[in-house]
Amino acid sequence: MPMTKIYLRSGRTPEDKRAISDAVHAALVEVLGIPEDDRFHVFHELADEDLVTEPVMFGLERRRETIALQLHFGPRPVETLRALYSAIVTNLTRDAGLQRRDLALNVIESPSANWWIEGRVLDPETGFDERIAADKIPG
Repeated sequence: MPMTKIYLRSGRTPEDKRAISDAVHAALVEVLGIPEDDRFHVFHELADEDLVTEPVMFGLERRRETIALQLHFGPRPVETLRALYSAIVTNLTRDAGLQRRDLALNVIESPSANWWIEGRVLDPETGFDERIAADKIPG
């Protein structure tokens, strides 16, 4: 069960937030193989003064549309994380009208034993949700 925290400046429409959520969720389903119904996204809307970025960072102008994504899930190989970052960026730029320079992504890995939600069943051999395809479970 990934948990996604999305930090953005206030003023986005419900449609904008749904497009962001849908883009991130599609990447999690595709790359991590999580079930379609395993979505838990929390939006944190911040006043301009509560999301501080430099106007130019790493040589790129940062826009008001900047969002920070913090993804929480169990450990995955580096290759999987890179594929996930790529899918999220592709989906957000294509489907949510964001630009690459608007995105900051961070994964916080936490073992399955640190998670609980009613209805979730872990495979005792892998420690992952039993509905995740075997080829998506790190080996």
